Amino acid sequence: MKKRFLVAAAAAAMSMMMSMTTFAAMGSWQQNETGWWWQRTDRSYPTNEWKWIDGNGDGTAESYYFDQNGYLATNTAVDGYTVNADGAWVQDGVVQTRPAALDLGDEVLAAQTTTQTNTGNPVMDGKSIEQIVVNPEIMGMMGAGGVDRLPNKTEIGQGTWGPTYNVDYNSAVLRVETDTRENWVSSFYGPAGTIFNNIPATGIELDAFYDNCGYESYSAKRQVMASTGRSDEIFGLPGGSYRMAWGNVDKHHFEILLTAGSDGNWYIYPDSPTFIN
Repeated sequence: MKKRFLVAAAAAAMSMMMSMTTFAAMGSWQQNETGWWWQRTDRSYPTNEWKWIDGNGDGTAESYYFDQNGYLATNTAVDGYTVNADGAWVQDGVVQTRPAALDLGDEVLAAQTTTQTNTGNPVMDGKSIEQIVVNPEIMGMMGAGGVDRLPNKTEIGQGTWGPTYNVDYNSAVLRVETDTRENWVSSFYGPAGTIFNNIPATGIELDAFYDNCGYESYSAKRQVMASTGRSDEIFGLPGGSYRMAWGNVDKHHFEILLTAGSDGNWYIYPDSPTFIN
């Protein structure tokens, strides 16, 4: 299986280059009348090679072979190894997997929004629209006694300091972390269009967002941030597979999952996953 695993020297080189190459390892599945291929965010695609790919963002990679034109091989054998109807390498009918590992050259799903309302042109001039503000009702549920102010809450688990709830709010489901001390609400996780008021339905370019609301991060300013261990848990995505915007509102910090545009800009949409604490 030497085609499926990088040799130690290549893995070491990849590890040293992670800060520069991580985003290039992001992509998504594409299809036309001929077949499927894996297209990276830089528009390149693998050819004549096996690739370990986490194509659905679950943290697990499967091995696929792409032909000389970049199309996925399916229902055949390549180099003596069988691939199934989905193109995944199988042994005795069992799909072979491993944890997605960018330092071994694996590729992962690029974070994208999925709403069907993101049509039209995103806002590029932040001063041309109504001011975006953090939802005051959500802000009012933060802090001491906040658990008692949560509407339609359902306990879904136990966090580090207290129960975690799902809260049905304005046609969205928010995940809420709490602290049993003083019935404290410590954070909300949900779509940007619920955490904030006035996010345009067509989306907004990142600098335009900051120009509009002024919520720059105290530490990072407008810098696009890579993933961290904590944010990997929050967004439920493999480390290094996404980029996010940071910001501050008074004493509160927020993180918004960004969508990469084909024009090289970063965008926020109403359904962009958002965390605020």
